[in-house]
Amino acid sequence: MAGSGTNPFVTFFDHLERLWSSDRTRVLTSRLLLFAFLGSVIWIELARRGIAGEVLNREIPTTHLAAISWVVTLLLIAETLDLIFGLASSVADALGKQLQIFSLVLLRKTLDELPNLGEPVSVVGNLDVVLRMASDATGALLVFAGTVIYTRLLRHDPISDVPDDVERFVATKKFVCLGLLVAFVWIAVLQGFDSLTVRPDAENGQLDLAFFEVFFTVLIFADVVIVLASLGSTRTHSVIFRNFAFAAVTVFLRLALSAGPYTNSILGVGAALFAVIAVWISNSAVEPAGTSANKRAKT
Repeated sequence: MAGSGTNPFVTFFDHLERLWSSDRTRVLTSRLLLFAFLGSVIWIELARRGIAGEVLNREIPTTHLAAISWVVTLLLIAETLDLIFGLASSVADALGKQLQIFSLVLLRKTLDELPNLGEPVSVVGNLDVVLRMASDATGALLVFAGTVIYTRLLRHDPISDVPDDVERFVATKKFVCLGLLVAFVWIAVLQGFDSLTVRPDAENGQLDLAFFEVFFTVLIFADVVIVLASLGSTRTHSVIFRNFAFAAVTVFLRLALSAGPYTNSILGVGAALFAVIAVWISNSAVEPAGTSANKRAKT
């Protein structure tokens, strides 16, 4: 693939990345989330009064507490965009973002249970609901703790000391991430609304996770493509193993997204622990690479 300086796809991706990471976009995102939260409260109130009902054959929650889960879902979708742009810079950092997203997913599932406590909230006769909430919240805490440890263990060495190899690898990652952006938009169109409504077959009235389940499936293939592309820049076994291990973490997180209560937390915590062990062993196996003019192109 052509170097990033001459590839129009890479240039376009860089433009989108600058636009997304700008302060103006951050402020706009924050305001949109605020308005979405207030709007969802109003929408739920209309549903409670019978003015608004099902939309596209999907049930709208009738408890105001569901508005919290809605806005967390929108925040997760924004975090997913951060993940895509971050993957172009560093595969290792992107895995940390995946773990962060999953910890928020578990917190969202905790909030999803609130409507099952009634309004006003009561724990009387709802011990099973409280136990599910405790499991998801504890899992979120442990996954986040694992993410912190993982981030502190990370060591960013250039994937190669050959500038052309580094530039080619970075360009390939950006091209893959551009494809992920297309997939993101397509999945949002097909599944975005479903993730803000209650699944017809949902037990406990939890909101759907269809968007994230589909996206993480696509992300697995993207991870594998990037690992294979890295072979053109390095044949160091520890680096190759680490990158494939990162892809395995994505697989476990995908399984956790569709797993039921308790199992999802176990899989998520296990994935975080696996990531920590993988990066620790990788650091022990690889001697620090020499300083390169392409430091920003991280492995």
